[in-house]
Amino acid sequence: MFHNQKNRDAFSHKKLKHSGFPSPANDYVENPININDLLIKRPSSTFLMRFRGNDMLFSGIKNNAILIIDRSLKPNSGDIIVASANGEFICRKIIIDTKKILMTNCRNNKILNIENMPDFEFLGVVTSSINVY
Repeated sequence: MFHNQKNRDAFSHKKLKHSGFPSPANDYVENPININDLLIKRPSSTFLMRFRGNDMLFSGIKNNAILIIDRSLKPNSGDIIVASANGEFICRKIIIDTKKILMTNCRNNKILNIENMPDFEFLGVVTSSINVY
């Protein structure tokens, strides 16, 4: 019989019938870990994106990483954000001072000023990343 994953009961392990003596370990049985509950706080405003490149190595984001991005968060200085600039997606650490500045974490630390980018669109704050090997 085919079981639909969406309709699967997460607590099915607690409904098992027992015969004989119960196991003392039953008191320590935990619910399965749901990675979405751990990493995604606001599902309606969160999306995933694959990162390509080595610009964010010093922030712990490697080539081929999966970024978890929340559109509902306002960026603060020091946050890693995803934006669209001149038709390209970029992931950068944002520094907010008297001006808004995007700063890469690559070796040459190329600084990009947001005010000088006519086609800049903020997409969200990176809340977590998963490095895929």
